[in-house]
Amino acid sequence: MRRNLSALIALLTQLDEVEDIGLTTNGMLLKAHAQDLYQAGLRRLNISLDALDPPLFGQINGRGIKPAYILENIAYAQKMGFEIKVNMVVQKGINDQEIIPMARYFKDNGITLRFIEFMDVGNDNGWSFKKVVTKKEMYEMLKEEFELEPVDPHYFGEVAKLYRYTDNGAQVGFITSVSESFCSSCTRARLSSEGTFYSCLFASSGFDLKKMIRDGASDLELREKICQLWEHRADRYSDERTEWTAKNRKKIGMSYIGG
Repeated sequence: MRRNLSALIALLTQLDEVEDIGLTTNGMLLKAHAQDLYQAGLRRLNISLDALDPPLFGQINGRGIKPAYILENIAYAQKMGFEIKVNMVVQKGINDQEIIPMARYFKDNGITLRFIEFMDVGNDNGWSFKKVVTKKEMYEMLKEEFELEPVDPHYFGEVAKLYRYTDNGAQVGFITSVSESFCSSCTRARLSSEGTFYSCLFASSGFDLKKMIRDGASDLELREKICQLWEHRADRYSDERTEWTAKNRKKIGMSYIGG
């Protein structure tokens, strides 16, 4: 979506303060850009894929794109050496029948698959509790097919609850914003492409850091402002979520704020 993305990543990797860079993508343009991204220093990819069934996946992406095309790009990036995680948003009655096929495919290919409970991000995805397949339900389905053991979190605030397949060591995870919220341990702020700072994925508004920068704020002033915004935040949307808040509380769209 951004021209010369690899050049931006190359600049970011030169900053001592930047410890990690990841890219979230639908995988469509991955093969065309993977070489440049890797050479620029990118090593980690989150790739969205919600089904292996061709007609269903074409329906979900709205463009008739076949999953084989995305899988080919994933395999290409994997051979290059990227660390890859695949994200599947699960909706009851839409793609929940794909849970086991997706798990089996990525288990066999040694790629971590993360099942994401359907969330009311933004204002227009038709969310309802009735469409949510919970982590408990998905885990019970997987247990009938595979033997799993829990994996300790890699760091404080890790959003995915991870498990390991005992026969080959591949991992599977669950992001449980609806059924097991994790607001109290959230460590993630977000910065939009227009310079607005958001302290929650479900935020209704943010703070314009770009204006501070263009008004001449120093690095210290920016740091103090960000610390103040974070330390005084009261975001706990997932704890408070109801059908009413989902329908009536206006939130920033996922395509704008990022995942």
